[in-house]
Amino acid sequence: MSTLRSGSVALAVALLSLAAGPALAVEQVVKNDSIVNFGQAVIVGNFAIGEVAAARLTSPCDGTIVGVQILWLEGTPGHPPSLEEAIYIWDGSTFPTPGAELAFLEGPVMTPGYWNEFRYLDEAQQIPISVPVVAGQQFYVGLQFANPTDVGNGGPSVVRDLDGCQSGKNALYAIPGGWLNFCLFLTGDLAIRAIVDCPGPSGACCHASGLCESGTQQEDCQAFGDVWTQGQTCAQVNCTPRGACCRAGGCLQLTQQGQCESIGGAWAGPGTDCNQNACVAGACCIPTTGECVQNFEFQCLALGGTFLGHGVSCGPPNPCPQPTGACCFGTFCFPGQTSADCSGAGGDWAGAGTNCDDDNGNGIPDACDVSVLVGDLNCDGAVDFGDINPFVLYLSNYATWEAQNPGCNPLNGDINGDGTYGQSSFGDINPFVALLSGG
Repeated sequence: MSTLRSGSVALAVALLSLAAGPALAVEQVVKNDSIVNFGQAVIVGNFAIGEVAAARLTSPCDGTIVGVQILWLEGTPGHPPSLEEAIYIWDGSTFPTPGAELAFLEGPVMTPGYWNEFRYLDEAQQIPISVPVVAGQQFYVGLQFANPTDVGNGGPSVVRDLDGCQSGKNALYAIPGGWLNFCLFLTGDLAIRAIVDCPGPSGACCHASGLCESGTQQEDCQAFGDVWTQGQTCAQVNCTPRGACCRAGGCLQLTQQGQCESIGGAWAGPGTDCNQNACVAGACCIPTTGECVQNFEFQCLALGGTFLGHGVSCGPPNPCPQPTGACCFGTFCFPGQTSADCSGAGGDWAGAGTNCDDDNGNGIPDACDVSVLVGDLNCDGAVDFGDINPFVLYLSNYATWEAQNPGCNPLNGDINGDGTYGQSSFGDINPFVALLSGG
C-alpha cells in the first residue's frame, strides 16, 4: 500500500443497487460505520493494485447474506465508474487474516457518489449472493482493487466514518505486508456493509378456508383472507371458515356461515371470494330433468347440476341438454330419446336414464313392460310394509337392490311417476310413504 492519504467530504449520496431483488421487511443492513446522509465521511487511500479493504461484520440472526454495500466517493467530481478486481465474503473467525472464502463476486463496477449495492455473483445476474450465517457469526466483506487510487488528486475510493476505529472490525491486505489491522492506519470504520435476510417471527396462519398452519412467517401468510397471529400455534387459535355471503344488495366478504345466514344470506362456502363472482348467478342445468334454474354456482353444484357460467341466462330457449331415456311403442323400445322427441313421435317416454335392456328376461324391455306394480319393491305382488327396506336399498344402492330382486321391474320404484327411478330418486320418498299409509 502506498502512503495513506485521506480527505473529508460532506455526504449527499444515494443507493445504487445493481440488479437488486425485491427487499423483504426482514432484511437487515449490517455495518460497523456510523455514516449517515448529509453527514461527514473521509475518503481513504491510497491503495495499490491487488490490495484489499475489508470490514469484519457480525450477523444479527440465523439468516442469509443476500447483498453487500460499499460507499465509493470522489474528492473531485467527474470520475467515471471503475471496474475493480473483486468483492469477497470470507469467514471472520480470525483477525486480521480472514478464514475460508464464502462468496466471490468478480469485476464489480464502482460508481462514485453512491452506496454501490451488489446482490449477484455473476455479470449475467443469474446467481444471487446467498451465504448462510448464524447469529453472532463474524464474516468479512472485502473489496480488492484492480486500479490504484489517487485520493490526493481527488480520485475515488472507499470511505470511513469519523468517530473512531473499532478494534477487530477493519482489515487491510497490503502489498507488501499481507493482512494487517487497518486500525493501525485508520481513525474510523470502513463504510462496507452487508445485507442479511433474517427470518421474521413465526406464528399461526388462519386461512379463509378454516385450515391453519403453524410456524409460518408473516410474509408467507398473505393469501386472500389469511390472518396471522404472532407467537401462536394452531392449537392456540380458532380458525373459523369464512367466505362470501350472497344477499339482496350484493356480496359480503369473509363472513362466517352463521353470520351470513342470520341476515338472510346464502353462504358461498369456505374461502370463497366476492371478487371471483361467487354471488353472480348463472344458468344451472339439472341433468335428470334437463331443467334450467338460475342459481349461484355453489347452489348449482349442491344440486348436482352443471353450471354454465356467471351471468348466463336460462333463456328462452333452454340452454340445457335434455336427458334421454327409453321410448316405448307398446313393447317395442327405442333407446336414447328425449321426452319431447318420444312424445312427438307418439311414444311413451320411460324416463331419464332408462334403457331398452331386458333384465327381467321375459323378452320385453323392462322400460316398456306394463307389468309394473308401483311401490312393490320386493316384487311379491303386494305393496305393504315388506317393501320398506327394499325401497331404502333401491334409493341408496340400486345395484345391490337389483341383484337381490332379479326380474323386478325398476319402474316399481317410480312412485311419483316422473320417469326417474333408482338410486337417489328421492322425490319418490313422500309418495311411497303416502302409498303405504293409504294416502
